Amino acid sequence: MKTKFFFMLNNQDGYFLILATVMILVLLTILGVAASRTANTELAVSTNEMVYQRNFYLAEGALVEAIDNLANSTDLAVNPPDWFDQNPGNLTEANVHTYWDTTAQDSNVDATGNTRFVAGVEGYGAGGSLDIDKPTVKAIGVYGRCQRSGVTTIKVGYLKIY
Repeated sequence: MKTKFFFMLNNQDGYFLILATVMILVLLTILGVAASRTANTELAVSTNEMVYQRNFYLAEGALVEAIDNLANSTDLAVNPPDWFDQNPGNLTEANVHTYWDTTAQDSNVDATGNTRFVAGVEGYGAGGSLDIDKPTVKAIGVYGRCQRSGVTTIKVGYLKIY
């Protein structure tokens, strides 16, 4: 009986089946790890896209509110809001962030201060009168910003006669 037991241990009939099973398990493990890493990357990309879209739409909402305030304002030349700079060329894309931090304190759209707007005269619009006694068309740059999990700033041009 001992000889039969030792004969079964020395036999290699099931060796290929065990080797094939281990190779398939290793292959499936590699595929699982690769799929997991791909899913994590896709999740990070979609999260970044969601944050960007949210910030963009919030900045756009702030910008629309600024345009609405400008459209409904009748006395920009006499009594401009503190977030509106009347000096042509004073507000640029390079200094808009420092302008938000130092000058335009009342341009918050939300209570957290994450969404703000500011506007400034960029020059005179085409077709306007240069007569000093008449209202002129002014080109205004309007900026909207959202600062939640990153900063998104957008700018549009706006023409206003005053």
